[in-house]
Amino acid sequence: MPRLTLDDEDFLRLVAEERKRSIGFDHDDELSAAREKALNYVKGEMPDVPSLPNRSRAVSTDVADAIETALPDLVEIFVGGDDVATFQPAGPQDEEQAQAETDYVNAVIFDQNPGFLLFYSIIKDALTCKIGVSKSWWEEVSEVVETRHEGLAPEAWPAVRALAEGQGGEVREVREAPEGVSFTLRRTVTEGRQRNMAVPPEDFTFAADTVSLREATYCAMRSRPRAQALVDQGYDAALVDRLPEYSGSDDALDLARDTAGESERRAGGRDRSMRTVEIVEHYIRVDADGDGKTELWRVTTGGGDTVLLEKEKVELIPFAAITPYIVTHRLLGHSLADLLLEVQRIKTALLRMLLDSGYFALNQRLEVATDRANQWTISDLLRNEPGAPIRSKTGDAVRPVTGGGLNFDVTGALEYISTVAEGRTGIVRNAQGLNPDTLHDTADGARRLIAAAQKRIRMIARVFAETGVKDLFLIVHELLRKNGGPTTAQLRGQWARIDPSTWPSRKGLRIEIGVGSGGREHDLLAGSQLIGLMAQAVQVQGGMNGPLVRPENVYAAVKRQTKRLAAPLHPEAVKAQVKGQVDAARLQQDGQLRREKMALEIGLKRDQIAAEIRLRETQIAAEAGLRGMAPEGGVGRGVEVGGEPG
Repeated sequence: MPRLTLDDEDFLRLVAEERKRSIGFDHDDELSAAREKALNYVKGEMPDVPSLPNRSRAVSTDVADAIETALPDLVEIFVGGDDVATFQPAGPQDEEQAQAETDYVNAVIFDQNPGFLLFYSIIKDALTCKIGVSKSWWEEVSEVVETRHEGLAPEAWPAVRALAEGQGGEVREVREAPEGVSFTLRRTVTEGRQRNMAVPPEDFTFAADTVSLREATYCAMRSRPRAQALVDQGYDAALVDRLPEYSGSDDALDLARDTAGESERRAGGRDRSMRTVEIVEHYIRVDADGDGKTELWRVTTGGGDTVLLEKEKVELIPFAAITPYIVTHRLLGHSLADLLLEVQRIKTALLRMLLDSGYFALNQRLEVATDRANQWTISDLLRNEPGAPIRSKTGDAVRPVTGGGLNFDVTGALEYISTVAEGRTGIVRNAQGLNPDTLHDTADGARRLIAAAQKRIRMIARVFAETGVKDLFLIVHELLRKNGGPTTAQLRGQWARIDPSTWPSRKGLRIEIGVGSGGREHDLLAGSQLIGLMAQAVQVQGGMNGPLVRPENVYAAVKRQTKRLAAPLHPEAVKAQVKGQVDAARLQQDGQLRREKMALEIGLKRDQIAAEIRLRETQIAAEAGLRGMAPEGGVGRGVEVGGEPG
C-alpha cells in the first residue's frame, strides 16, 4: 500500500465532519420526528392528537392496516419464486455459467441466510420509515473441532504428529500400543461465509448529495454490540476498553419501536465486558495517499468518533436501499405512512366524535333545581342504574339539558376518508379479501378496482427491484467472487461444484417481478387458457404443422409461462411438457375423429334399417293385394279387355 498522507486523526476529523452534514442519525430533527411519528402511529399511539378528559380515546389504525395489507403481496413477489434475480449472460457461450451463478447467489441469499426475514424487514422499514436498508459482508468464522483417530501405525506416528502440530493442531489423549496409536486432534477450522442483515433506518446516514448508494461519497451505519463481542471479532481490547457504555434510554426512536420497554433495559452491569457500546462504521471516499484519486475507505469509530478502531481500504459500499415512492433526484422518497398520517388523524377524530355522541346520548346531562331537591336527589342522580328512582320534593327537580347533536353522517364521513386513503396509496379494500360492499359492486367494477390496486403494488415492487434489490444481488455476487472458494452446493435438486473465485464481474441483472397471492392464480389461469386455445387451433388445423400453431410456438409459450410463474425448467422437462401438450391435443383430435366416425356409422346403419323396414312393408302390402283378388271358389273374377263383363 502506498504511504498515506492522512493519519488517524485526519480520518477521525473527516468522518466526524461528514457525519454532521449527513442525512440521518440524531442530528436530523425533521427526519427523526417523521420516523418517530410513523412508528407511534403504527402502534396506535397518537400523542399529537390528545383526547379530552372523560372523552373517547379510540384510535383509528389506518397506517398499520395499510402496511400490513401491502406487505404480504410485496414480500411474496420477491420470495415466492426460486429466482428473484437473473444474471444476464455476456453471450450464447455464457448462458450456462450465468445460470449457475444465478442459482448459487439465490441459494446464498435465501438458504444460507434468512432471506425471507431480510426482505420482510427492509420492505416493512421502507413502508413505515421512507427507506429500507440492507448490509452485506463477508465474515470468517472460526470453530474448534476435535476428532478421534484410532489404530495409526507406530512408525507413522512421529510424522503425523509433527504435521498436525505444524498446522496449528493440538494432539491430546495419546495412547500408544503395539497394535497402533490412538489420539485426539484438536484444531481450529476457519470458514468464510457471506452474511446479510437489515439495518434500522434510524441507524443509517448518508451524504446529502447522495442519489445512488453505489456512488455515495459518504454513508455510515451505527450498531450497539457488547464490548466482549468486539474483542471476539478481533478489535484491540485496549481500544474497546476506552469506549463508554451506551445509554440511550431517552432515544425517542428507540422508544417508538419498543413494545415491552426494551430500550430501558440495555445490557450493562458490573462486568465491563458485558456493557453495550456504540460504534459507527463509516464509508468515505477520500484521497488518502495524495495521488489525486479518491479511494473508498471503511473507518470504524466509537466513543462519539473519538476512538479509531479500524480503517481499511475497500472496493464497494455494502449497503442497498429501497424506498416505495420515489422523489426524483433524491435517495429518500415517501413512505406509505407519509401518505396516511393525515387520514389516520381525521378518522381518529371522526371515530371519537361518533363514540362521544353515543356516550352523551346514553348519559345525558341533567339540571337539578335545588329548591325542589331533597337530601337524596343528588345521590340518586349519580346512581345511574336502570330502574333506580330519583327522589325529590315535588317530582320535577330534575330535567334533562338539551345538548347539540351531530348534524352530519359520521359513518358516511368515515367511508369517504377511507376512499381518500385508497386513492392516495392504491391499497384497495376490495382487492384484499372480501369487503361487504363488494357484493354491491358490479363484477366489472370490482375487477377494475383489483387491477388498479395490483398495478400500484407492482409499481412499488418494480421500484424496489430496480434499486435496492438489484444492488443487493450485485453486492452479494461481488463478495462471493472476491472471497469465495470452491464449494459444493445443491442447485435445482442436483449437487454441483461451484467456484465463485472464477466468476467474471457481472453488471447485467434482471429482476423478475413475480405476482402476489392475488395475481398468481390469474396468471396461471391465463397460461392455461393460452394452452387451451393452442390445443383448439391444433384440432382445427388438423395437426401440428400449421398454419396457426406449430411445435415451436407451443414450446415458446410453455417456456415463457414456466419462467414467469416458477423456476425455469430443465430443457428436457420443457420438452416433456410440450410433448404432453401435443399428445393431449392429438388425443383430443383422435377422439373427435372417432366420435364423428361412430356417428356416421350409426347414421348409415339407421338409414339401412329404415330402408329395409320400408321394403318389407311394401312387400307385405303387395302380398295382401294379391290375396284380395282371388274368389271363394278358387277361380278369379276377371274383366275382359275391350268386352263386357262376363
